[in-house]
Amino acid sequence: MMLKQSNAKRVAIMAMVAALYAVLFFGSAPGMLPGFTLLYLPVILLGVLPLWFGWSGLVGSMVGAFIGGVYVEGVAPYVAWVESVTALIIFGLNWLLIPRNTAGSKRSMVLLFAVYAVSLFLGTSYILWQYAYLFNIGVLAFNVIGDFAFGVVLVATFGLNYAIMLVSCPVLIKTVTPRLKSWGVYSGTFADWRSKRKKAA
Repeated sequence: MMLKQSNAKRVAIMAMVAALYAVLFFGSAPGMLPGFTLLYLPVILLGVLPLWFGWSGLVGSMVGAFIGGVYVEGVAPYVAWVESVTALIIFGLNWLLIPRNTAGSKRSMVLLFAVYAVSLFLGTSYILWQYAYLFNIGVLAFNVIGDFAFGVVLVATFGLNYAIMLVSCPVLIKTVTPRLKSWGVYSGTFADWRSKRKKAA
């Protein structure tokens, strides 16, 4: 159980997650695929890490997102924190809302996909809004072409990354989760984590 892990193991999980996040961020660096779509490969992790590692996964994701913002996107640290908040939004919503039995019935899978849709749409909206209107960065500086362009990029970016989540995350959950449980490093949903904490108290 996550509660019985040593601090060293938790730190190791955070470091591993941060490194994986930064690597996937680097894989997203080509970025503008058809010219108006942002590729965001870390969504693969944000769909599974909440179940696997809980708090350690959240901290690692936020650190990895910050590193990706600074060293991959090349933005200043005072801007890169936006990436960490995006990771927090998507990760946090997934951890809170994903059903306990994700590998079970068709209903559970439909709920899982719905949670992914909500968390990714809100996270994508946030990051694009920040970059376009708060920091006025690059291709997302829509001062001339207006809100319509923002909507096009939002829908295209959401659609691309949502498809990636739907293809990769359920497969990872089904194949990797049993092994993590056998190793004693599986956290579960936020409800699972709270239940374990109460039992340990």
